[in-house]
Amino acid sequence: MIDCDLGCYNRQKLFDNILKKETNFNLTLETITHSNIGWFIDKTIVDGVFHLKEWHLPNEDSIYFLWLKEGYCPIHEIFLMKCLYIGKGKLSDRIISHLKRKDFSEEMIVYFSFVTLQNRQSKYIEQLLLDIYNIPLNKNENSGNQSLYEYFTQSEVD
Repeated sequence: MIDCDLGCYNRQKLFDNILKKETNFNLTLETITHSNIGWFIDKTIVDGVFHLKEWHLPNEDSIYFLWLKEGYCPIHEIFLMKCLYIGKGKLSDRIISHLKRKDFSEEMIVYFSFVTLQNRQSKYIEQLLLDIYNIPLNKNENSGNQSLYEYFTQSEVD
């Protein structure tokens, strides 16, 4: 693998190691963050058109992430994505609630990813992530000190 300025593919293993040690969920951070990727536009950009209907979001218990593009690596042709928020709950309701209550006008396009899980699994994963990572828009029980980044391909963000 060729090195680059963004440190592409230098994945942190702390989350995966703890999850494997403490549970039998058979998940990894990469699996969770790279599932069901979509996007929406802030309400101030196009009045009332968020582009959420195209995604047919289930209203099932899920763990979900909101992402912002932070950079692009031309060497590996992937986007550096910074996690803005981690949440759990009935997915469709939660995403719509964020659209109505939060100001994403600076970000303009916000990406999301999610995995449908039982509520108790989502609670565990959300808390473990917040114990490790400092997520900017999470206010409660956010004691982590690392930033959560992932690398998405062009096809994942299209």
